[in-house]
Amino acid sequence: MWKRRTDGTGAVQVTRQGGFAALESPDGRFLYYSKEAAGGPALWRMPVDGGKENEVVAGISDWSTFAPLDHGVYFIPRRGHTAPASIQFLSFADGRITTIMAISKPVFVGFTVSSDGKSLLYTQIDQEVSDLMLIERFR
Repeated sequence: MWKRRTDGTGAVQVTRQGGFAALESPDGRFLYYSKEAAGGPALWRMPVDGGKENEVVAGISDWSTFAPLDHGVYFIPRRGHTAPASIQFLSFADGRITTIMAISKPVFVGFTVSSDGKSLLYTQIDQEVSDLMLIERFR
């Protein structure tokens, strides 16, 4: 990942091992981002001014399903084949992960939490439809 000034100059490389969908913590101290791991995307963080990268959560649902706050990070973990999806919270104070709620339908790209931690938004798939189309005599 790279950053640059708003005028487009001064490009500086931030991560050294890749990354995607970066968000700064509200206090501006850390950069949170997803990075592809063995079983899918994982959540990582590093100091904004540079430094060591640390894995925060080994498996998240997709590259965008995390939201950092000053006291912890909300995320949707990667689910197993039979396990339901859920929204979870990792507390920085004690390292504990708490399930906030189960999600009965598949999730999609998009997840955020209000700065006060009282509201969250996520995208779920309510229905998927498709049509099989036949084209005859196209040659």
